[in-house]
Amino acid sequence: MWSSGARRLGSFALAVALCAATAWPAGAESLTVTGLLERSDQYHQQPVSVVGQVADLTTKLGPRNLPFYTFLLKDAQGSVSVIMQGKPELSNGDHAFVHGIFFKSRKAGGTTITNRIEATVVRQRHDAKQPFVG
Repeated sequence: MWSSGARRLGSFALAVALCAATAWPAGAESLTVTGLLERSDQYHQQPVSVVGQVADLTTKLGPRNLPFYTFLLKDAQGSVSVIMQGKPELSNGDHAFVHGIFFKSRKAGGTTITNRIEATVVRQRHDAKQPFVG
């Protein structure tokens, strides 16, 4: 027989596992920047996984002095801006995998931001020749 504390701990562990399983696009294929931009209406406010090359990497401090960084994710045909909390683990010129929510257009204060990914995952790709899946 399980105690109420053990049941709560088991329920909590199950909830965490379910959240983790749905937070990552299992088996989802990554897009190119060009593919994302060609179907930007379809992907507006949707989770996306995109691959490209890093340019214009900038680290900044946000509210409460929490670090974040921005960069352009590029391919031969276009680019999207990326914003991510934390400190970058990549450099300009690196090939990267980015997962997050894509916004074709969004108002932020007095400006309009276009073609931006608010990232939850940014990883350097060490083998840019192989397609990244999942």
